[in-house]
Amino acid sequence: MGLRKPQLTRWQPWLIFPKVLFIIFIPQKKCYFLAVLEEYQIDVMNRLTEQLGMETKIDTNRLVELLYDFYQDFRYSFMYTIFKNHEMELLIRKLPKEAITNHHLIDDRMVKKIVSRINIRENVSVEIVSALFRTIAMTILHIEEIGEEQFDTTLKLVIQGIVEQITKEDR
Repeated sequence: MGLRKPQLTRWQPWLIFPKVLFIIFIPQKKCYFLAVLEEYQIDVMNRLTEQLGMETKIDTNRLVELLYDFYQDFRYSFMYTIFKNHEMELLIRKLPKEAITNHHLIDDRMVKKIVSRINIRENVSVEIVSALFRTIAMTILHIEEIGEEQFDTTLKLVIQGIVEQITKEDR
């Protein structure tokens, strides 16, 4: 099947129009992509917050399991591919500083909701917990360097170490 030339010439103006619009809005494309990332992140963090809210008592082991599942979901999402192909790194370099700062503020607000559900130490701020979450996400980019077979166990141990350092258990 296919299109005959008269049919193609009839569609040609419509095919060019979206390209022109896309070229006009290229500077906004980067911010749009960041907005998609933020929406995805907010959705995932809200699910984590809901799971934490359903728990009656959250000990360190349960928190480690929830965070591990959270990062495994990220690892098998479409966002991981974007991170893995270094597209996110390229995007971050091209974004204005205030866009990155605003993104970190969104991280902090979301982490504040999570922190309100767990018992963290007084000397640990929301900003530190947010940075720790970003650090864990960045380790997922280095699966090959860490070792594919050891990665899941390593990830769980890293999360466990971080959770033990930032939380205080009721004894």
